Formats: sequence, structure tokens, C-alpha cells
Amino acid sequence: MRILAKLIASLIILIVTALFVVVVLLHTRYSTPVFNTVSQTLLPGKLTVAQVGYHWRSPLQLTLIQPDYQASQTDWHADKLQLYIDPATFPHIAWLRIDGMDIDLDALDANPLQELPQGLTIGRVLLSDVTLHTPHWQATSVRAQLDNWQKGSQAYGTVKGRAQWEIGSLNGQGIALTQLLLDAKPSDQGWEILGASMQWQRAAISAQGHWQPGTLALEQLTISDAVIDSEQTRQILAQALAAWPHDTVLTVARADVRQLSAETHLLSVNQLTFSAQDLRFAPNAPWWYQPAMRLSFNADYLRWQGQTWEQPLGDIEWRDNAVIVNQLTSQLQEGFFAVSGQFTQNNWQIDRFQANGLTLSRQELDPLQDLLPGIPTQLSITSLQLKHNEWLNLSPDFATKISGIDVDGQALEIRDGELVNGLITASANHASINQQWLAEPYLRLEAHDRKLQLHQFLLGFPDGQLALSGQINLAAPSRPWSLAVDGLQIPLSIYHAWFDWPLPLDGFHDIEGQWSGLAGDAHSFEVGLNGQLAVTFLDSAAAQTDPSVDEPWSIRLAHWLKGETVPPEASRLVPLPFTSLTLNADRGDIRATLSGEQTLSLRWPIYQATKPNLSE
Repeated sequence: MRILAKLIASLIILIVTALFVVVVLLHTRYSTPVFNTVSQTLLPGKLTVAQVGYHWRSPLQLTLIQPDYQASQTDWHADKLQLYIDPATFPHIAWLRIDGMDIDLDALDANPLQELPQGLTIGRVLLSDVTLHTPHWQATSVRAQLDNWQKGSQAYGTVKGRAQWEIGSLNGQGIALTQLLLDAKPSDQGWEILGASMQWQRAAISAQGHWQPGTLALEQLTISDAVIDSEQTRQILAQALAAWPHDTVLTVARADVRQLSAETHLLSVNQLTFSAQDLRFAPNAPWWYQPAMRLSFNADYLRWQGQTWEQPLGDIEWRDNAVIVNQLTSQLQEGFFAVSGQFTQNNWQIDRFQANGLTLSRQELDPLQDLLPGIPTQLSITSLQLKHNEWLNLSPDFATKISGIDVDGQALEIRDGELVNGLITASANHASINQQWLAEPYLRLEAHDRKLQLHQFLLGFPDGQLALSGQINLAAPSRPWSLAVDGLQIPLSIYHAWFDWPLPLDGFHDIEGQWSGLAGDAHSFEVGLNGQLAVTFLDSAAAQTDPSVDEPWSIRLAHWLKGETVPPEASRLVPLPFTSLTLNADRGDIRATLSGEQTLSLRWPIYQATKPNLSE
């Protein structure tokens, strides 16, 4: 026992003496070569330093100046490394600080820390002035604080505690981000993001949420003062977003974008602020497909397809396959529009549609129509209000201008393009339709269970007026209908100008008639047409190409009815030798008589012949 006690005492004395010698040497100019020699003996790989910093007052803290560690074909170099060992956690390292390191992640092998023991634990890892880069991106001025780092079996170890990162700048995919901050802690299946923020140009971006493999779920995303100043910037952002991992779903519980401005080829927007809830971006799904989202927004203006929408304001929800527009309003041109309702692919339920003071045309409506998925099979409008609008069609083939359009619709229901229920009235101050001037046109139409009643349809001409009324029962398979027409001083030129009928006539006519029939199909119409019509011609004339040719009027009318119109530039007007026309239809057999200086008869059984038969 005495010998064993002496051996133990001698061993303790040797250890204490060795430690004392090492401590003494670390305070001399031999500290660096001594450390390099000892480290190569004790550590895997090769560790060399330019200088060792050590003081007896902090015996468990060591500072290495310009350490260089080579292992597994990987060379780690830093400006300074400090480590501290706490006796309570020995042999693990209490904290480790690394300053001034440049790491090419693309040059590292698959397991760059494989020389370190898997059981190594560091209570806190501090990084300062670190640069990380690959051929595609670079991060500079990186600082980090990683709590409870464990080597384990992972290539870069695992952080079991809180992780805080600060990056001065991050450049990649043509985008430069600055002042990046990330504060996170591990959760059961991933990481809880306590806070993340960054700067892009003049924009501030911040977020909180949770990440796990395959899913990034953000509770809050805020973007302020973003400016997309060119089409090139938009394309750079689109390319960067296209690099998003295709196996990762992004969800955002709430996104707030404040004061966004953009100027691109397709769209311009100024001071756009919007808030969106329950966003979801899934792989292989278009970004605009949102199964459950609510969006509210406002802006100074939005310019698209040549139209400037001022002060747009909206509150829209996406639920399954429905879009609910709680509010959508905007100033447009010198007017205003508003709409609210619920929309699905085959059913639009519009609570309110209002448009005031707008000038519309086919060219302006085509881009909006292209955005719509198609005409729904069912359309209902609780309230339709159009005030002081204008319609323009500048086509030389059929120039149209209708000014002062007012439309009031209540409880409208349309199915498969047919009015089923509702009341609609429409009027205008004046109109010019293919060079035909109209004053105060008016329409009143009502429907109950697919039974339509045309109460009144009025067209005011410079010296006369045309009035129509009628009804049709769309609920019955045969679709019976009736129509009454009454007009004074109606220009004869409307038939060619509006309907392209081959009737080169000029002057006026009075008209009165009653018609009825069936509209279930073409055959029902042909065999069911009944009615009478009386026409009186006033100061009427017809176009004639060659005045030297005195064709009988029966031949001229036959040419017209065959579609052989007279070119206006090569014609002159001759008086029409008829003062009246009487027409009767009995179950599709039409008989007409033109009377005046001459008399012509016409018979046309429309259920048998495609053209009428004229006789003198």
C-alpha cells in the first residue's frame, strides 16, 4: 500500500509539474512552438498558429492568433480563435469564438468536420467577420451566436439551442440583401423562427414562423417601401423566386405589404398597401391559386392595359372554388365603379354593380374579359346601377357612340344567357349608330320565371319615333311570342345601316304592325309566324346605278332580295313608285302588296322557300 500511495503521489506531482511547466512556457516566447508541437500530438489533422495568447489569471481560456487547421483535404483559416473550458462541463468546451474566416462552401468535402469526435459539445459558438460563398451567392460580415452546438453525425454538427445570425450583405441571383437578421430555436420537427428581417434596396422585410423539411410556415410577413423600378428588376425577382425549392410548400398566415411601387412593361402601381391572410404556395401550382385567402388593398393608382385606376380599394376572399368580393371600388377615367358579390366558375352572384361616368369601348373591355374564366351559366345581380356612361366604337364598318347611358337593374337572374327574373330599365341622352342619329332611346324589360315582358322600347329619330313592345314565354318548350311595332317618320336607311339588308333606300316611312309566333326552333318559327304590318312611304327614293337602264321594279327588288346591293359611290337616287306596303303572315305564309304608281305582289312561304316570289 505504501508503494501504491507513493506511485499515485508521484503521478500527481508529475501531472502538476507538467501543467505548471506548460503554463510557464505559455507565458514565454516559446509558447507558440510548444503549442504547435503539442496540438499535432493530441489533435487529428494539423493545427498551427501564428501566436498563442494565454494568461494565468484565466487559466481555462486560450486565444489563438491566425490559426490554420488542415484535415480531410479541408483547410480552415481564421484571424483569431478563442475558447474557454468550464470545469463543470469539462471535457466539453464552454464557448468558442472565431473571428475573420472565409469559407468556400463549394470547396468543402461532404463531411468537413469528420476529424472531430462525435461526442464533442460546445456550449456557445460565436462567429464574427465571417464570409461564406459559393459560385452562386456570397454572404459577408457574418456574425452568429449558436447555443449548445453538438458534433454528432451531421456534416456541420447540430445546434440544439438558440441560433442568432447577422449578415451584413447577401448577394445572389442578381439580388443584393443587406442587414439580414435571424433569431431561431429548434422545435420538435424543425426550427421556430422567432424573428427574421432584411433590407432589399429601400425595402424592409421581416417575418416570423416555423420551418421543417418540406414546409416553411410564416405566421407574419411584412414588406415595407418596396420599389420595383423597372422590367429588369421584375425579371430578376421572378428568376430568384423560380429558384425556390420545388419540394417545399410556403404558407403565410398574414402578409402585410406597405407602400409598394412598381413600374414594369405590363403594370404600374404607386403606394400599394395590402394585407393577405392564409396564403399558400405549393409546388406545381400557379401562384394565384389560393384555396383559402383573404386580401384587402388600396393604392394611389394602378395603371394596366392603358387604363389608370385611381384610389383602388378592395376586400376579397377565396374559399374553395369561390371568390367573394366584399368590396371592390376604384375611380376610373372621370368616373367611378364598384362591385361586390360571390363568384364561382359557373355561378356569379353579384350583390352590387355600379359604374358612373365611364367611357367604354371594345378595345378597353377586351383585356378585362380575357382575365375572366368565361361566361357563367348562372348570373344574378341584386342591384345594377349605371349612370352617365358612354359607349364608343370607332370602327369604320359600324361606328357607334351612345352618350348618357343610364341602366337600372333589380333582382336580375340570367341562366344560360337568358333573362329569367328581374326588371331592367335603360336610357341614354343620345346616340349615333352607324351614322344614324337617335335621341333619348329607352328600354324597360321585365321577367318572371322566364316569362319576358318588353314593356317599352323607344328610339327617337330626328323627325320621328319607333316604339316596340312584346313578350315571350321562355318557360314553355314552344316559346310563344308576340311583338307590336308602331313608328312615325322612321328613316328607311336604318335597314341597310344597322342590319346590312340589301335595301338601298332613302327617305322615311310610318309603320304599324302586330306579330306573333313560336320560337322553340327554326321549324316552329317558320310554321307559326302570324301577323300583319302596314307601312306608308314618305319622300322615299331608291339607289340606281345606271339611269339609262329602265329595269322593272320587280327585277330591282329581286336583285335586292338576292343580296345584290347597289354600290353607293356609283349610284343616284330615283323616286320610289310605291306609297304603301301591306304585309300579312298566316302560319308562315307571308303575302305582301306594294301599292302606289305601280303595284307589286310578294308571296313567301318561309317554311318552303328560301326566297320570296315577286309578281306584278
